[in-house]
Amino acid sequence: MSIFVIALFSAFAFQAQAQAPAPAAAAQAKPALDPDKLAIDWVDRMNELSNWYITVDGKEDDVKRVVDKVMEMYAPDAIVEVPPRDQTQQGPLQLVGAPQIRRWLEQVATSKVEIKYVIKRQTWKEYEGEWMIFSRKLPWGGLGVAVQLFEADSQRADRKRYMTAGGAFMQFNPDGKIYRMRLNLGEKDEILDLGGGGD
Repeated sequence: MSIFVIALFSAFAFQAQAQAPAPAAAAQAKPALDPDKLAIDWVDRMNELSNWYITVDGKEDDVKRVVDKVMEMYAPDAIVEVPPRDQTQQGPLQLVGAPQIRRWLEQVATSKVEIKYVIKRQTWKEYEGEWMIFSRKLPWGGLGVAVQLFEADSQRADRKRYMTAGGAFMQFNPDGKIYRMRLNLGEKDEILDLGGGGD
């Protein structure tokens, strides 16, 4: 009789364990981060920084909106390295936290027009070009994404247009927010209008 009771108890215990969901399965799984989508989204939002206007009464219209759109991609405590703002500065700027990143984006938006970031494509034989986007899962979680890109813009003050090549190296947390980034841009070359002139 005692052997039967023990066997019956063991069977109930096993059934209860089998029905209880594992903690990992019970938790809502986050969707996998898509490196192409993240890189293209960042480029698109950076290009939007020049899509605002000065109203007839001299007010900057929509700057906050375009800056807010880029800021949505950054974690509040992100650390970002960006190129120097002027020719006399040595080395990159290190921006720590959302307020400093926002000031940099505002400066970009208000000092440049026709901003155009383009992810480099590479062709192979007859195939269409592939974006040069590279990614790696990070051992502490999240995703590292690197892109080769070109950047062109015109200075708002004099409309001189420049182009440079470089790359962006971003680390995204599991929520898809950038928490580390380095933007490297090479020396700028002025784009000269070589259109036909007079005789």
